[in-house]
Amino acid sequence: MYLTSNLSITNDENYIVDCLVDHDEMPANFEASHVISFYVQTDLYLVLYFPQEDDRGFQMYVIEDFSQNIDDLVFLRDMFMQLINEGHNPEVMKKAHYKVDSILHMAKTLRAVIHKDAPDYYED
Repeated sequence: MYLTSNLSITNDENYIVDCLVDHDEMPANFEASHVISFYVQTDLYLVLYFPQEDDRGFQMYVIEDFSQNIDDLVFLRDMFMQLINEGHNPEVMKKAHYKVDSILHMAKTLRAVIHKDAPDYYED
């Protein structure tokens, strides 16, 4: 399901587990919450794991060409903040918010590395 034109979310655990295994990102401990991020070409994958008995499972967000789609990173960060404020899994959402915020701070540098021909890439 797409939240924006470049940001999708899935709860398909088989697909998420396959992605995690394929990229050597599968967590070893399923008793703790996890926020895992990895990149596939220009796309950012952000996987949340919720360990609670009543709501155990994975959720995955994918931002296509994330370094060019900063608005989608901002949208995701703001969404996590709203979920924190509403009391939805604050431990996991705080980790997710921090992870996205960190990526946002590096976005310009990452864009320069990924898209060498992007407008704000300058060679020395």
